Amino acid sequence: MRARTRRAALLLLVSASLALGACARGGPEQNGWQALRPGMELSVERGAGPRGEDVLALLYTIVTGQDYAVERRLPAQGLQGPVELRLSARATRVLHLACVVVDRAGVEHEAALTLLPGDWRELCFRDLQPPIDDWAQAQTLRLVDRTGGLGGQGPVSLKLVGMP
Repeated sequence: MRARTRRAALLLLVSASLALGACARGGPEQNGWQALRPGMELSVERGAGPRGEDVLALLYTIVTGQDYAVERRLPAQGLQGPVELRLSARATRVLHLACVVVDRAGVEHEAALTLLPGDWRELCFRDLQPPIDDWAQAQTLRLVDRTGGLGGQGPVSLKLVGMP
């Protein structure tokens, strides 16, 4: 009887491990975007956007005092004029998100918004501070979740449409 119980428990454990592994379909990099903190999972959900667009999905767990970000390098020639990152987003919790453009000198130019949970919402990041004088100097674009720095914690599912 004991051998059967052990075999059944082992079979159950192996099945659960395989099922959990099958659910992990993302990784730290997707479509040129890279997670800047270990434990962030990025994936693409085909046709899951509000109008059938592909979605960049982020899964991570906020730890108080830490920011979570994804970034991508911009073309070598930088940007041609002011950035206005307009995207649709949906999250499982209130998030304080910032769009950060980093120039060649390493200066960060930021615009921040609060995303409320629930349905898809349009976010428009503009008026970066400090302003950028020469957009051709822009090197990196980041989307940063600063909720952890404000004392937040817990799991996050963030869906984004319109990420360049």
